[in-house]
Amino acid sequence: MNTRMPAPSAQAGAAETCSVRFIDCMRVPPEPWANGGGTTRTLARSPEQHGATPWRVSIATLVGPAKFSQFAGYDRTLLPIDDNAIELHSQDGQLLARGGEPVHFSGDLHVWVVNLPARPMNVLNVMCKRGAYRARVSVAAHSLHVTPAPTHLLVSLAGQWNVESALLRGVTLAPLNALWVSERPEELALRPSGPGAQLASIAIEPVTAETEGLLR
Repeated sequence: MNTRMPAPSAQAGAAETCSVRFIDCMRVPPEPWANGGGTTRTLARSPEQHGATPWRVSIATLVGPAKFSQFAGYDRTLLPIDDNAIELHSQDGQLLARGGEPVHFSGDLHVWVVNLPARPMNVLNVMCKRGAYRARVSVAAHSLHVTPAPTHLLVSLAGQWNVESALLRGVTLAPLNALWVSERPEELALRPSGPGAQLASIAIEPVTAETEGLLR
């Protein structure tokens, strides 16, 4: 039997000590951007450290050309949730963000969004404090097995996904629903229930001297 489990809000989830949380992304209240140019729904974020949030995962809704807020010292990843493409312009050049293809850029940059489609568009937005955390974002369209990072989010972008593990049985992620796993390394088996399904995998881990050495 497939089960859709209720999701706490991002605010409530962040305060809990449980290691598996379910999020109905579109039920998370929208927040205005820091620069007032749009809205975002925060799906997950780390506790504040020294007055700043080391990492955050959110869904932004774009309704027209806009300028992204600057987040100096952060690395950012952007992923359109549907098949439309958006153009990002900055002083470093131009990026084209397409569905299924995450793009990466520095939060230090002034970034403008141009040439949006005529309807509102949702994009997945991941931010990590440079030198403290890093994120790996990928998109799957077929069955896969995932060994979660210390913090791991799985977001159904399209279609339904069946989730199985030693802990989870008969769980289904509906479109724009997410699973947030913290400090649980057991393997997850994920299987789409039909054609056209897409799943975003967001692995967030702290940067240590050991992992920094592996990256060099």
